[in-house]
Amino acid sequence: MPDARQLYLERYANSKYWVDFEDFSFYRMDVLDVYYVGGFGVMGWVAASDYNQAQPDPLADAAAGILEHMNTDHKDALVLLARAFAGIDSQEAVMTSVDRLGFHVRLKTPDGMKGARIAFLREVSNPGETRKVLVEMVQQARQL
Repeated sequence: MPDARQLYLERYANSKYWVDFEDFSFYRMDVLDVYYVGGFGVMGWVAASDYNQAQPDPLADAAAGILEHMNTDHKDALVLLARAFAGIDSQEAVMTSVDRLGFHVRLKTPDGMKGARIAFLREVSNPGETRKVLVEMVQQARQL
């Protein structure tokens, strides 16, 4: 499978040291069904047809940059968004993940650490839309 090897090496450059070892192989899997485990109490079966039709989240490649930007340059905005859209007062907020529908924050509160999921006002499909929606949300939160 030269194509799989090339793609793998492009994604994981350090694997060049072991990719040709005898005990390293590439396999093709035909998915029958998928059991998804997304954390404590978040799990379930996904039909193979649904899995095959699924697309990566449009923010997957940009998420790390969005997180870094928000956590470096907009810490106060994250605290404000958590208060307005999750109803949680905190001294600190860190965005831990982002996708087309919203984001997760880890919050330092007087009662300890808490987590929250905050939905975007609408679905986004690229980093520019994400920025626009976050700006709108901060504006709304300031009015509350």
